[in-house]
Amino acid sequence: MRQVRYDRFDGVDQLRIDEVSKPEDSPGQAVVQVYASCINPGSVPASLHGASYTPIRDLAGVVVSVGDGVQDVRTGDEVLGWSQEWTAHAEYVAVPATQLIAKPAGLSWDVAGSLFITPMAGLAGVKAVEPSDGEVVVVSAATGGVGFTAAQLARRTGATVIGIGSPAKADQLRERGIIPVSFADDVAESVQKATGGRKIDAFIDAFGSGYVQLALDLGVPPERINTAVDYGSAKEKGVMARGTMDAGGLPAYRTLAELATSGDLAIPIAVTYPLAEVKAAYTTLLAEHRPFGRVVLHPQE
Repeated sequence: MRQVRYDRFDGVDQLRIDEVSKPEDSPGQAVVQVYASCINPGSVPASLHGASYTPIRDLAGVVVSVGDGVQDVRTGDEVLGWSQEWTAHAEYVAVPATQLIAKPAGLSWDVAGSLFITPMAGLAGVKAVEPSDGEVVVVSAATGGVGFTAAQLARRTGATVIGIGSPAKADQLRERGIIPVSFADDVAESVQKATGGRKIDAFIDAFGSGYVQLALDLGVPPERINTAVDYGSAKEKGVMARGTMDAGGLPAYRTLAELATSGDLAIPIAVTYPLAEVKAAYTTLLAEHRPFGRVVLHPQE
């Protein structure tokens, strides 16, 4: 089968497609024929963008075999899940069956293959700051993967949500009932103006680069601030840093799948690429003006 690989990651050009042996189903594992696998900024090794590298990959596909001891997953099941290795950018992948859930019938493959890393991080941020009806919540990078999910989920609690993001993507926020604020303006002043004089109750940071300090400057209590990226500031300032693995596991993952299927949670898909065009996919992801939505690989194409 084909699999994306690299020896020493010094940039997108180091990615290649290799022919490797198809994985076998070890005890407790299932082998999935991968139909869709989203890529994220966090999918890129540290040598490229300077952040810590967590090799977790979204995937969605059909189970082709299961190992001994697997009870809840069967051959032929349509599933979504994640791999904690580079392996999801491949035609087939073996993963623990405990990292898979059933794909709802109405959920597209592209969205199913995009629901773990960033949406779960967005959900973790909302759970951390616990917004409620009538409160005001600010979300940074609200037009990105983590922030857009967090802003939508916070809005579902009845809170007023102010989303800091790209001015070119402000309409997508408005469509979901989120008040857009441009990162290109005086953000503190624009946020305060958007609140209409109300206090800011919580802040979800999906960008880093000073937004934790901005939240504190805006008067948000440290215990109501969560960052998904700025771990140094979280430790220094005493705020939370909950992410993908803190969202609530499989039950939370199923909830996101249900919301995405019903349309109550938008997971926009910007562009898809066949596996052979993985370099183009990462180039698109890393572009200064990346498109709104997810970049998804189709390993079977």
